[in-house]
Amino acid sequence: MKLSFEEVRAQGWRGLKLLAAGALLGGLQWAGDALVAWSGWPLSGSVVGMLLLLALLALRGGVPRSVDAVTAPLLRHLMLLLIPSVAAVSLYAALLWQHAVAFAVVAVVATTLTLAVTAWVLQRLLAKRRAAET
Repeated sequence: MKLSFEEVRAQGWRGLKLLAAGALLGGLQWAGDALVAWSGWPLSGSVVGMLLLLALLALRGGVPRSVDAVTAPLLRHLMLLLIPSVAAVSLYAALLWQHAVAFAVVAVVATTLTLAVTAWVLQRLLAKRRAAET
């Protein structure tokens, strides 16, 4: 099958967009790490990088197709990225049992808080949508 010049050029632009999206994600990760190292905040650089990404996407008003194309395979295989963390838990099982009550309380509080904030945001968004429709 022979490709036309326009098709080759379109594929080249698509590849460049995917490369730029990957570089953006890596750059935000790096910026988060640098910001944490500079500020001394007690947060993970990855979390700060994700917050920077959230702010950027909120300012843009959505997720660009190129970023979606880069992140979709990662999200589809997210469980594979968590296997080392799950294996590490078995190394610290004795420590987890030692602090099981505190761990359970924190897990319940964090889950409850996450559900409450998610429900509150959803209610606000639905109210905003209903107000816009009327």
